[in-house]
Formats: sequence, C-alpha cells, structure tokens
Amino acid sequence: MKTGKKQELSKPAEWLAIKPENIQSLRDIVVTSLREAIVSGHFQPGDHLKERELSEAMGVSTTPIKEAFRILGHEGLVVTVPRKGTFVSELADVSIHEVQLLRAVVEGLNAKLAAMKITNTQLTALEHQLNKMETLRNNQEVERLVEENTTFHDMIREAAAAPMISRILTNVASFDKAFRKRALEQEKEIDDGYTEHHKIFEAIKAKDGDLAEKLMKQHIMRTAEDVLTQKSGADNGGINDGAF
Repeated sequence: MKTGKKQELSKPAEWLAIKPENIQSLRDIVVTSLREAIVSGHFQPGDHLKERELSEAMGVSTTPIKEAFRILGHEGLVVTVPRKGTFVSELADVSIHEVQLLRAVVEGLNAKLAAMKITNTQLTALEHQLNKMETLRNNQEVERLVEENTTFHDMIREAAAAPMISRILTNVASFDKAFRKRALEQEKEIDDGYTEHHKIFEAIKAKDGDLAEKLMKQHIMRTAEDVLTQKSGADNGGINDGAF
C-alpha cells in the first residue's frame, strides 16, 4: 500500500474558512421564515401551525420546526396547547406592537444623531435614495419599494454612526422587514410613508436633530397603528384548522 507524501496547501487556507457571522443554522432559517410569515400577516392570530405540513412545505424535518416554535413562543408570537398543537398567538399583534415601540424610540434617536453627524456625501446619497423611492412609488413597484425603504432607514443608521444602536436594530431586523412589507400592501401607506420619509430627510438636511427624532418616531408609530388596526383578511377570532 502506497503511503505517499501528504499534499500541503501552497497558501494559507483562510479563504476556505467560513466566518461565524455568515453561518445560519437550519433552525434559524425556519425561525426567520415563520416569524416573517406571522409578522407580515400571512398567518393570522389563531391559525393552527401544523408541524408536518410546515416541514413538507419548507422541505425540512419537523425537528427545526419544533425548535422554531419554542423560540417564537418566547417571542410571544405562537402558543403551544397540550394535545392540540401550536397556534399563532392571539396576542401576536401585541408583541409586534411592542417591537414597533422599541423601533420608534431607537430609530428616532438614530435620526437625531444622523442630523448631527451626516456628511455632505451621505446627505446626497440619502436624497438620491428618496428620489428612487418616489419613482418606485409612482410605478407601484411594491416589492422593490420594500427593499429600498429598508435601505433608506439603513442609510440613516449608517449616518448616525452609533454601533450600540445599530446592534439593537439588527436584533429586530426580521420583524422590521416583514412589517414594512405588510404595511406597504396598503396603498395609503405607500403615499403616507413617502411623505413622512421626505419630511425626515428635510429635518436631517436642516441639521434639526430634535425634529428628525420626533418625525421618525411619529412615522413608525403611525404606521404601526394603521397596519395593526387593519386585519389582513377576515378575522375569525379563533383557531383556524384550515391554515398551516
């Protein structure tokens, strides 16, 4: 049997390494997908989430589904009833509202800091982003508008240059994106949101931190109130065995 000489890599194999921050477990993917489905209104309070049907729809075993249920339970989005199953919590909208309250405070502070710190280059880029969003609004390109809406808020976060605040917003990012998608399904929100974004931009441009903070808070809370008071589809007020 030939033993041969071990082949050694001519260069350090750093390029083979997977960065820890890029690793996402199957459980995390399932959690994110289900969370977004609940926050976006695809699953309504009272809907029965069946492990087997979800696993088949997502192409995974029931194990990550069970693990996801536990995490979403801690977040107040689902509730597991012994011998009956797991359901979207009747208080899911309360949990979503609490996240929006957090976002309003934190993003308000972000806007204030951005008004104080933003550079001319960043301000020009933010105005360009706003113009892009106006074009998408006029063309009713909702899917792209969701993405560009997120980018607008991210640009303000970058201008604020506040790592601790950024970290807090990263923790609620999956709630945030799903909620914006749910909000922009309403035609009124598309117009109201653009008008409010424009006012926030003008406050930041004027270096008026207090006004930028106030407008950002009002924008997020107004959106939350409007969306959560308009149920997607009929509100059956109870457990729905017809859903996942």
